[in-house]
Amino acid sequence: MSTIVKKIVIPPDHKINLDLEFPPESITGEVEMTIIIKPKGPALGKDGKPLNRMAELRGIYKGQVWMSDDFDAPLEDFKEYM
Repeated sequence: MSTIVKKIVIPPDHKINLDLEFPPESITGEVEMTIIIKPKGPALGKDGKPLNRMAELRGIYKGQVWMSDDFDAPLEDFKEYM
């Protein structure tokens, strides 16, 4: 079994022509070929937006969350434990 890796860009019409050159030591004749598609970067829908749910949620609370300036200051209630 041989592995051939070829990076391609899938165009909007989703049609590609594979021009593969097999190594000379590979067998000839009828073979079965499996194509595994691994997206590089976020997968995009037809509207061009990411399909990844986490990517959709990124930044939705911007400007709505705040932290007190003394957040890391020691608490009076725990002075005896420090």
